[in-house]
This record gives sequence, structure tokens and C-alpha cells, in this order.
Amino acid sequence: MAGKLKNCPICGRLYMDTGLHVCRDCYDKREKMESEIINFVRDNPNSTVPEIIEATGASEKLIKEMIRQGRFIQVGVKMSYPCKMCGAPIISGEICPSCMAKMQKDLQAQAAKITAARQAEKDRRNQRGMYSMHEKKKK
Repeated sequence: MAGKLKNCPICGRLYMDTGLHVCRDCYDKREKMESEIINFVRDNPNSTVPEIIEATGASEKLIKEMIRQGRFIQVGVKMSYPCKMCGAPIISGEICPSCMAKMQKDLQAQAAKITAARQAEKDRRNQRGMYSMHEKKKK
């Protein structure tokens, strides 16, 4: 199956996309950078993200992506990065479990309010302009 002709999102050159989502040169450069990062972290297991950036020249985005993918756990090093909401250390995703639970609780509360408002509107519409059986019997 032939890939689509695309522009590389990193360098802008045309390439045939075969599932790598970047051109072969950028893919090779990324693999080399990831290898450098892995070697540095293996040799310096207590290093922080800023130290890795300084030592390897890698982007913070790449390092965080590698942490999310569990690439450092595979070499025996646990690394974390901050939750986007509270700053707690996490090793996957964007938000820590406690912030996720809080968001779910808030969303459920909002959904309950919306449901109650819709039901109240429906009840109000059903009462407007119509007689109930009880009122008809009075006449």
C-alpha cells in the first residue's frame, strides 16, 4: 500500500508517509536524540527534565512524550512531570488521578443540573394549557 505524499511537520520537506508521520531524515534524527536521552538518563537516573534538556539539547515536549510512553521505566528509571492542573508529579497522561476524579465529579454535578432543568421544563410544558383529569371532574 502506497503512502500519501505529505510535508514533514518538522522540516517541511515533501515525503511519502509510510506511518512514521515525519520524513526519514527527521525520524532518524529523532531516534538518535531519543537514544541520547535514554543513555543520559540511564547514566544519571536522578536527573530532572531541565537537566536532560541542558545535557542533550532535546525539547521538553520530546522528553515528556517519552515519559508518557514509559520509555524511561523500560531502562529502570522512574521519571515524572507535573500535572497540568495542580502540579503533582505524574508519569502518564496530562492530569493526576485526584484532579481527574474532581473533574469527573464536577462534570457529573453539571450533568445532573442540566437533566433537572430539562425535566423541570418538560414538566412545565406538560402543565401549560391543559386540564388535568382532576380539574375536569370538578366542572
